[in-house]
Amino acid sequence: MKQRLLQLRPLAAIVGLALFLYALRSAGVGTILDGARALGTGFLLLILLSGLRHALRTAAWQASIAPGAARPGLITLFGLRLAGEALNCTTPAGPLLGETAKAWAASRWMSGSSSASSVLIENLIYGLAAGLFMLSGAIVVVAAISPGIHLGIWIVVAGLTASLVIACAVFHLAGGLIAPILDRLPAGSRVKRFLEPYESQLKAVEAEVYRFFRARRAAFLGILALEISTNFTGVAEAYLILKVTTLHASLLTAYLAEVANRLVQFLFAFVPFGLGVEEGAAAGTLKSLGYSLSQGVSLAVLRRARSVFWSGLGLLLAAHYMGARRPLKEEVQYEAAHS
Repeated sequence: MKQRLLQLRPLAAIVGLALFLYALRSAGVGTILDGARALGTGFLLLILLSGLRHALRTAAWQASIAPGAARPGLITLFGLRLAGEALNCTTPAGPLLGETAKAWAASRWMSGSSSASSVLIENLIYGLAAGLFMLSGAIVVVAAISPGIHLGIWIVVAGLTASLVIACAVFHLAGGLIAPILDRLPAGSRVKRFLEPYESQLKAVEAEVYRFFRARRAAFLGILALEISTNFTGVAEAYLILKVTTLHASLLTAYLAEVANRLVQFLFAFVPFGLGVEEGAAAGTLKSLGYSLSQGVSLAVLRRARSVFWSGLGLLLAAHYMGARRPLKEEVQYEAAHS
C-alpha cells in the first residue's frame, strides 16, 4: 500500500502540473500578473494570515501533549511544524514522510510515544474540524439552493450528529484497536516479525491517544476550537485576494471558496501542492457564483505563492533540525518555562 502511494504521487505531480499549466493558459498569465500587482503589499498580509494558521495548529499540537511531559517550546514546535508541512507538500512520500519526520524530530525533546501520539491526536482533531467546516458549507449550499426546503439541511445535521455519536461511542467503549490486532497475529507470520520490534511503541502510542480522548475532554474542545479557527484564516485569505482583484468580494463567496479548497485538499491529498486541482476547484466554485474563470485561477495561484514561501522556509528548517544535536534535559525545561 505504502509503495503504491509512493508511486502515485510522482504520477499525480505530472498530471497536476499539466492541469496547472492548462489553467494558467485558460485564465491568461497576464490576468494573473495583474492580480498579483493589484495585491502588492497585501501579499505580506497574506503571508501573515497563513502564518497565523500555522501558529494556531502549533498551539493545538502543544495542547495535545500530555500534561507534565517534557516538551519543546512553541517556537520550536512552530519550526517543526513548518518542516513537516514542507515535506508533506514537496516529497513523493507526502504525509507518510512529513508527519513521521515531524514526530521523529519532536522526539528529541520528548519521549517517542508522546511525540507520535501528540502528532496523531492533533491530526485527528484537525480532520474532524475540517469535516465540520465542509459539512457547514454543504448546509449553506443546500439552504441557498432550496431556501424553502429544510429537509436537506436536517439530513446533513442528522448525519453529522450520528457520526459524532458513533465516533464518541467507539472511543469510549473500545479498549483499543492496534493492541488486540497485534496480540492476535500468528507468532511466525511475516507481519508479526516485521512489527515485533515496534510493538511496545505502537501500543504505548495507542494508549496515550485513547487516554487523551477519554480523560482530557476540556483539552479536546479547546483544540477543536483552534482547529476550526484555522479554516477561517483561509476564508480571510480568499476575501482579501478577491476584494483586491475583483473589487466585489463577499464573505459568503470567500467562505464557499475555502470550503471547496478544503474539500479538494482532502480528496487529492496525494497530489503534491494540490497542483492543478486547487486551481480547478477555485475556478469552478467562483464561476458558479458569477465570477470569471480567470478570477478563480488567480485566487488559487496567489494563495499558492504564499504556500511556496512557507514551504521554502520549512525546507530550510528541516535541514536545520536534521543536523541539530539532541537538546539537554535542562535546555528543554528552560525553553518550555519561557515559551
